[in-house]
Amino acid sequence: MDGWILTLLTLVRLFQVSPITVKQDAFTLPTIGYRLPGEELKTKQTQSTFFCANECVRLDECLAYNYMHENGTCQLMPTADLSKAEPDEDFQIIRKKITCIDQPCMHGGTCRDEPTSVNDVRGYKCICPCGRCGPNCNKLHFGQVENACIYLFNAGYQKVESQQECMSFCWDTQGCRSADYINSQGACWLNSVTGDEEPLTMDCDKWYPGVAYLFFNCTCDD
Repeated sequence: MDGWILTLLTLVRLFQVSPITVKQDAFTLPTIGYRLPGEELKTKQTQSTFFCANECVRLDECLAYNYMHENGTCQLMPTADLSKAEPDEDFQIIRKKITCIDQPCMHGGTCRDEPTSVNDVRGYKCICPCGRCGPNCNKLHFGQVENACIYLFNAGYQKVESQQECMSFCWDTQGCRSADYINSQGACWLNSVTGDEEPLTMDCDKWYPGVAYLFFNCTCDD
C-alpha cells in the first residue's frame, strides 16, 4: 500500500502545473460593476481574483477577465475594449497590461517598456520611424505642398482615390521617399528623392490642376 501511495505522489508532482508569478502591475485596477460580453476563452471557478489572473497570463489570447467575487466565477476574455462593457453589479473587469514582449509596435517601430497609469493597459511606448505615428505606429503621418511637385525622379505610379492611399503606396514601395498626387486624375507618382534633396517645381498646377507634393512628416502631433 505504501508503494502505491508513493507512486501516486510521484505522479502528482510530475504532472502538477507550476504556478505562474503574476506581477502586481501586470493588470489594471478593476472596473467594478461591469462585465465584458461575448464568448469566453475559458470559464472556471477560482479561489480569488489572483488565481483568475494566473489563468489569464497562461493564455496569450486572454486580454482581460470578468470576475465575480460571490462564487469565484472567472471568465477569460479575448478583448479588453471597455467601450463594449455591460453593466453588471455582480462582476468586475480586470484588463491585462500590454508590454513590449507582446510586440505591439508596427511598421518598424521600436518598443520601450514604461510605467503607466493603473487604469491604462499600455505599459509601453513605441518610437516610430519617420512617417508613422500613433500608439502602435499604425498611422501614416505626412504633409503636403500645394501646386508643387518633383520631376524626373519617378519611383512608381498608381491610380489611387486619396492622398492617404498614395502615401500608403509610397510606404509599401522600396525606394520611395515622397510622392506627387494629382487630385483631378487620381494619379500618384512616387519620387526617389525628397524636396530637401531636389528643388520643388512650384508651377506644376499650370499643367496638372490640383497637384500636391506629399512627404513623410517626422514630427508626430501625439
